[in-house]
Amino acid sequence: MQNNYYFIRSLSNELSKQIIGFEIATIFSQNKDELLIGLIDNNNPETEFWIRATFTPELTTLSFPQSFARAKRNSIDLFDSIIGKKITSIRQFNNERAFGIELEENFTLLFKLFGNRSNIILFSQDESSKSENSEQEIEAIFQHKLQADWEIIYEDLDRSIEQEKEDFIENGIKKTFPTFGKDVLKYINNKVENTEDREKYWQETEKLITYFDEIENLDFYVFLKTNEVKLSILNPKEFIKDAEILHKTDNAIEACNLFYMEFSRRYYLGKEKNAALKAIEKRHRQTQNYIDKTLKKIEKVENTMRYEEFGHILMANLHAVEPRSKSVELFDFYTNEQITIPLKDHLSAQKNAELFYRKGKNQKLEIDNLYQNLEKKEEQLHLFESQLDEINNFDSLKEMRKFLKENKIKVTNLQESEPDELPFKVFEYQDFQILVGKNSKNNDLLTQKYAYKEDLWLHARGVAGSHVVIKYRAGKPFPKSVIEKAASLAAYYSKRKTDSLCPVIVTPKKYVRKPKGAALGAVVVEREDVVMVEPKGFE
Repeated sequence: MQNNYYFIRSLSNELSKQIIGFEIATIFSQNKDELLIGLIDNNNPETEFWIRATFTPELTTLSFPQSFARAKRNSIDLFDSIIGKKITSIRQFNNERAFGIELEENFTLLFKLFGNRSNIILFSQDESSKSENSEQEIEAIFQHKLQADWEIIYEDLDRSIEQEKEDFIENGIKKTFPTFGKDVLKYINNKVENTEDREKYWQETEKLITYFDEIENLDFYVFLKTNEVKLSILNPKEFIKDAEILHKTDNAIEACNLFYMEFSRRYYLGKEKNAALKAIEKRHRQTQNYIDKTLKKIEKVENTMRYEEFGHILMANLHAVEPRSKSVELFDFYTNEQITIPLKDHLSAQKNAELFYRKGKNQKLEIDNLYQNLEKKEEQLHLFESQLDEINNFDSLKEMRKFLKENKIKVTNLQESEPDELPFKVFEYQDFQILVGKNSKNNDLLTQKYAYKEDLWLHARGVAGSHVVIKYRAGKPFPKSVIEKAASLAAYYSKRKTDSLCPVIVTPKKYVRKPKGAALGAVVVEREDVVMVEPKGFE
């Protein structure tokens, strides 16, 4: 009901008591759906008054913060022609959800509060053309998407409606009192047992009009209806079942602020909570998938882990292996069966056994590495489950944001993104940007056009794969953790993706050059370091 005519009438009446004589100090917008107007009192320059117009799809309302800190960026000044102009009066339009802040030099700032068609419109009147019949013309509007607002005539906003008993009987309540709105009609219907009884209906309507006309004695209610914050000029307990009153006040400005505070607290807490839960649930899901895949991989490796046994069987039967054999059939004393062992025909039996021992050792290292990763991922899984429980229990946006910051949980999606201006895979990690090429042509573009000499360049060693670049940040050395993360990506987006460990070249971009006539993506690295990492996508 913050956009109900009778509430707006009370609000404009309250504003007329407070801001007449104030001067427009600043008008700006920091996003397309919100306008801030700062006023100062010339008699007391330290006294300021703020009007905040919020016209989002979720919320259309005015509120009045005690102070406001303007952002340094993404802020634009509007309605420059009325800066420094003094407020002379507040005009409330009859039977219309609009009021005008009238200023010296024939300017008027119209507040048109039509729900999702709300707008703020600046009217002006040229002194040279001023006459008794001249009209104010529109100079600027805030919401440009509402092009029809350019046709509004300021003096025609007053609506004259015949609202006598005879009009009510003939036309019905909706046509006679279009200003009531759904909640007021619901209130009256709740008071009248038989809505067909026009006489009784009129009596209740008349009582309500008399109550609304006592503009200085109205109460306002901020309440909850099925977890949705509402504002009412009537006691919601009298027409809404299970309404929970949060605040009651007799001041329309305070009612706006209480409504805005409660709506924002619940709406933005819910919105950010859902975003945080979604982000953690995604990481939880990714971690669970990793655990499932790792368990399958361990099972597969353990079931085929016979290299060391092959070595022992060969060493026990060196005399039975013919030179240059590609395979040999021997008794397997582990299974008590004959077994065929594949051989390298250019190696002796002993050298083949040594080869199996090395493979067996690598298999054990791989298994150990898989179990270590599994343990870390299981710890992460428990952490995510704990974080989900914590976030679900927050009822304070401030406390939840503090928790997210302390636990380094970024609600915004830092997974792979491909913004229009960068044709690569783009990741953010610990405030560093990591770019990954998609193919050979894309690699060429990344290394030759988008990477600078201060950037760090990475590539899986000895195999085809994506070029990876960590963008340099002035005065910031590349942290080891960032290098390892980028190296894991370089390994993941290469032919070594399925290896347990992968060597990755790391070097400043200035040591990478493309030879003349070389194929797309082909480069020469003049100086390099190599790190060993596990291939991993971005998590």
